[in-house]
Amino acid sequence: MKSTPIAVGFGILAVVFLVAAALYAVGILQLFASTSTGPHIKHAILLVVLAVASLIAANFTRPKTV
Repeated sequence: MKSTPIAVGFGILAVVFLVAAALYAVGILQLFASTSTGPHIKHAILLVVLAVASLIAANFTRPKTV
C-alpha cells in the first residue's frame, strides 16, 4: 500500500527512535535497562537500527512520482 501519511508516520517514528537512541547513549534515558546509571550503548544501537528500518519502510510506502 502506497500512502503519503503512512510514509510520514514512519519518518516521525524514525525521528523518535533517533532521539531515544541519543538519550540512551548519553545515559539520560533508563527505561528497560538493567542498571540505572551510565550510558546504554546496546539500547542505543538497537534504536538506531529501528530508525533505519523505519526510514526504509517509509521509502517503500511513499508514492513514487514519474
